[in-house]
Amino acid sequence: MNANFLRYLLLPEEEKQLTAAQDDEQLLAALLKHRYLLMIDWKGEEEPGTTGDFLKARAAALKPGFDLDTASVYEALQEEAAGFEPGDSVPFLLKSFRQLLKKEALVIVELDRGDDNYYISLTTDKKAKDLKKQSTGFWTWRPAGQGTGEVLYTVYCTCGAMNVWQVKRGEVITEGACDDCNREIFDKDGKSSLPVLRDYI
Repeated sequence: MNANFLRYLLLPEEEKQLTAAQDDEQLLAALLKHRYLLMIDWKGEEEPGTTGDFLKARAAALKPGFDLDTASVYEALQEEAAGFEPGDSVPFLLKSFRQLLKKEALVIVELDRGDDNYYISLTTDKKAKDLKKQSTGFWTWRPAGQGTGEVLYTVYCTCGAMNVWQVKRGEVITEGACDDCNREIFDKDGKSSLPVLRDYI
């Protein structure tokens, strides 16, 4: 287990709370349990205000006395939400909070777990660069917003042809056919009888 990244993410006293973790999965669970890392579904927050509350608490821990203005961001979200598609609210929140936190030299970082959830935390601008350098297979870190928020679908047809689609997270591919033999790969409900490889980018 490589936990070197913790010094770039947490305060020394917070690191001590995670010493019981024996492997990467346990460490991930502990980070989520202690609220040093927040998991958000790609469709949006389960409870309104979750992202703001998390970032406010982390910002106060990293910069005592700093009070993140979450109300203005959620007010802006309400104004914009009418035109949103599923999956638009989280990128909007992260972008809005990034702008507020940048003035305080704080950076939202994202752990790429290869699924369609967002795993976010907060660190200082200086430590964010070092955190990215600590990335390994299990712990791939980047500043939030550097991914495209899209999914690459790859399907190998029975004829041997490789077929690739790039769509936004949450978007369903309907009526996709093989480029070579024209066999149906995705039906009108977005289901496929062939194995589908997904890469979140």
